[in-house]
Order: sequence, then structure tokens, then C-alpha cells
Amino acid sequence: MHGTGLTVIERPYDGCGKCLLGVRRLSRVKLATSSPERQRENVLTAAVSVGAHIIGWADDWEVSGATDPMTRPKLGPWLLDDKGPYDGLVAAAVDRLGRNVVDCLNTGYKMRDEKKLLVTYGHDGPWELDDPADENRFTLEAWGAQMELRAIQRRNRDATIKTRAAGRPKGKPSYGYQYVRKVMAARSTRSNCIRTLRKS
Repeated sequence: MHGTGLTVIERPYDGCGKCLLGVRRLSRVKLATSSPERQRENVLTAAVSVGAHIIGWADDWEVSGATDPMTRPKLGPWLLDDKGPYDGLVAAAVDRLGRNVVDCLNTGYKMRDEKKLLVTYGHDGPWELDDPADENRFTLEAWGAQMELRAIQRRNRDATIKTRAAGRPKGKPSYGYQYVRKVMAARSTRSNCIRTLRKS
């Protein structure tokens, strides 16, 4: 490396063997969230810790952790070798790679089999998936991410059921639609609301 400051860690691919792709993902982007900046700082810190630099970013915003990394809009083309050479991936955490054990392991083994680095913030050095201890820890972190996804999905289902039972439409209507009461004084139940195209 030509330096260890975070300001010099982003530069083009130079064949040094430590040209990493920064991976960031967030299911929901809100104005109040600081996650993109926090993930960026963690990715840069992790890259510096292994003497690597960032050649580009695969930022998948508004992408569920349940999405296969190979089909993600930004990360997928890199994994399919459609974006040019790179020496590995660096992410803020294993759950930024995905929230599915199989997907995480497939990505990890792909990096291992292609002799590429896999680095995440909070792990000492690159992941060595040929080492049973490292493989087990990686699998446990992926499993934890999957369990968290299942809990999120269960909470969302419960909230939907509760909201519908209370006679309230859940969330905003799809773009181009609005809720219109069929009966003027009626509650906004799903049976009393129809969706119509909004006039522009």
C-alpha cells in the first residue's frame, strides 16, 4: 500500500493482489439512516487492516438480504465476472453479503475457490474457509443473519395481519394509485376501498 489513510485507499485496479470490491447493502434507505456512511467507514477500515485498497463499490440499496448475491443489481455482475478483474470482496459484515446461509457460503466458497480474498469488518484478517474454525465462524455468522431475516419477516407478517384485522390499509398504495372510499362515511376497510389511477 502507498499509505494507510482512508483518503488514499480508493484507487483503480493495479494488479497488486489486494484490489478489493467494497460491498454495501441496505434493505430500506431512509433519510434518517446513517447506515451507508457507517458501512463505508467499516469497509474502508477492514480494507486497511489487511493492506488492501478499494477499486469500486457494489452498493445495493433497497435490496433485501434474501436476494441471492449473484442476482443483485450491483454485486451480481462482479461475481459473474462481467465488470473486470478484482482480488476479492470486503464488506461491513457477513450479513451485508446476504441473509441466507446457502448464499453466504456459496459466495464465500466462490472467493476461496478462485483464490480471492473475503474480508469483513470485525474479523481478524481475510476469511480462511479451508480452516475449520474460520469456516464454522463464518457459517455461524451467516446463520445468525438468516435467523434475523426470519424474525423480520415474521414481524412484518404479524403487522400486516393486525393492520388488516383493524380495517386499515397497510402502507402507502402503489405508485399511480390512491385509496377511494366506496361509501363516504365508512371506515377505510379493504372492502370499502378501491384503488383507482391517480389523474396527473
